[in-house]
Formats: sequence, structure tokens, C-alpha cells
Amino acid sequence: MKKILFFAYPQYADFEIAHALFLLRKVGKYTVTTVSVDGEDVESIGGLWTKVEGALSDINISDFSLILISGGDGVPAIINKETISAKLVEAFNLGIPIASICASAVLLGKAGLLEDREFTCNQSTFENNEKIFSQSIYTGDDIEVSPQLITAKGTAFAEFAVSVGQMLDLFQDKEQYDSLLKFCKGM
Repeated sequence: MKKILFFAYPQYADFEIAHALFLLRKVGKYTVTTVSVDGEDVESIGGLWTKVEGALSDINISDFSLILISGGDGVPAIINKETISAKLVEAFNLGIPIASICASAVLLGKAGLLEDREFTCNQSTFENNEKIFSQSIYTGDDIEVSPQLITAKGTAFAEFAVSVGQMLDLFQDKEQYDSLLKFCKGM
């Protein structure tokens, strides 16, 4: 079964990952497992209550094809949770791609996954976390894609969604990719 792990936390930015989740489910036929740090349901920045299926620590990370993490105002409250860094490092070491948008790049930086790698996020996120990103290469571009990591600015959610789809080979051809990018951009 094709499975995606979505890591939710209080005040995550629901709008940043909506298109990615749509493409993963509709086009890719993936199932999505949603977890939080402690297994408790969380409220997004948009006021949506998200029912989770368990705690991050209880997840067998090797069961998943991709880890998806949204940005949001709640990152500072979870940045020092060791379980997050441990699971991200485990996924990376297993070759499982990680897609991170906006402020969630801080979680990748804290886990050491951005060391000597190009990444992006909003300028303010970078400036407020320069110590965490001190060994990383901030580009300021809308999106950065490497073989195993995707980072994006929070405003590049359309590009993020199709990059996630492309990483998982969801598209039949460039025409489908272009069509879905236009769809995500509302064009």
C-alpha cells in the first residue's frame, strides 16, 4: 500500500499542504496517516481540527513513501521535541523523501538534515533561526528540490504540491504536470 505520513502539530498551516494532499490522494491514490507529537488531535492555524491516528513515536517510519510537514506558527513550540528529529533522521537514513514547506524547514535544520545543503523557507523564518541554519545554504528561492528533500516558501504551495507529486512519479508526462500546476495556481 502507498502511504504518506503527515505530521500535524498545533497551529500548522493547513493551506500550505492542501494541494499536495489532494494530488497525493486523487492522482497518486496514496493513503495519508496523520500523527502528532503526542497523539492528541490538533487545531490548524485556519481553525480546522485535525484528528490524528497516533503519536509520532509509535509510527514505523519504514511503512511510508514520503513524510509531509506543513509550516505554521506552532513550530517554536515543538522544535525541541527529540522524537521529531529522531524520526526525520530515521526517514532520511532509510531513503524516504521528506517534503517540508515554510517554517517546518526549522525542524529539518534542527535534525541536521540541511547541513551543507541548499534549502529555502520564508526570509523571516531564516532570519529568526539563523543559528539552526548556520551550516546550511539558504537560497531564498521559492522551492528547492534535491533527490530526497523538498523545501519551499509558504507562498509556493502550488509548486510544492507538484514537486511532491513529481518526486513520487505521479505524473504521466509534462502535460499532466503543467496542467496540475495550473490547477493548483487557480489558472
